[in-house]
This record gives sequence, structure tokens and C-alpha cells, in this order.
Amino acid sequence: MGKLVQAVVEAEIISAVEEINEHLKIGAKIDSGSCPGNIGGMSSQILLTIMSRLEDTLGIEIPPNIYIFHHKDEQLSIQQAAEKLIKYAEKEVKENSKKVKNGN
Repeated sequence: MGKLVQAVVEAEIISAVEEINEHLKIGAKIDSGSCPGNIGGMSSQILLTIMSRLEDTLGIEIPPNIYIFHHKDEQLSIQQAAEKLIKYAEKEVKENSKKVKNGN
């Protein structure tokens, strides 16, 4: 996996959210400040589908215990979700590098 770039991750999330927005005829304005979890019609199941799509388009694996659109009691914007995803991915790369270095 190459280094994830904020603008690219945001663009992929926006693309996925816009596609659902159009398909379901929700009519929401979507940009990096949008919180998909606060958009009527964007259920958790739909957001999980978007995360699965991101795995494919970005070539990463998002484990089931990582939910990029929410933190504690707060719905995250697309920008924040991208930051969370990148932070998680960078942490995974570091941990995997340590395992390889230690022969695990």
C-alpha cells in the first residue's frame, strides 16, 4: 500500500457519498465538510458499504472495529473521516513493519 494522500481519500469518499446521494435521490450538497452520518437516508449500513468501496478503490483493509464516520458521540465530516482513515492506515503500516523487523 502506498502512502494515502488526504485530498485523494477525501475525493474517493465524496465520490462514493455523491453516488449514493444521487442513486437514492437524497439531494444533499456534498463536500469535504459534509457529515455523511447526518444526511437523512444515509444509514449506517450505507456508510459501511462506502467503507467497503474505499477498501477496493484505495487498496486498503479496514477492520470491522474501525468506523471512519464516527468518533465517540460525534458524526465526522468527510475531511475528518479521511484523516481518521489515513491515521489508522499509517499506524497499521508501522505495526506491520515492526512485526516484519522482529521476524513475526
